[in-house]
Amino acid sequence: MWEQEHQKELRDSFRYELLNGGPENFVSPVRRIICGGCGNIFYTRVPIKKYCNDKCAKRGIWRHKRELRLEKRKDTICKTCGCTFTPKRSDAAYCSNACRQKAYRQSVTDDAKRLK
Repeated sequence: MWEQEHQKELRDSFRYELLNGGPENFVSPVRRIICGGCGNIFYTRVPIKKYCNDKCAKRGIWRHKRELRLEKRKDTICKTCGCTFTPKRSDAAYCSNACRQKAYRQSVTDDAKRLK
């Protein structure tokens, strides 16, 4: 909370530290960070801070989790036509609605043949 209200002073301290020997000469140096949630620049003395506020932290964590899920979804082969596609869902088996319906119709006709 204090950081959000005193960004101007932190920015001035950051510039002062750069001009006077770098941050390694100070006990708790001011860091210039690009927020992982909104992309704005902010200044902090907290060594592990990545986000400018709680709202951006939630947004950044959600974005990171979404990217991890996208990486896990590798290219899949359609069960009907055999083409390679990137599924929108992790359990997708068909590349399109047309292929899904074609597979369903095929299974219905196979069931009907077995009953005869």
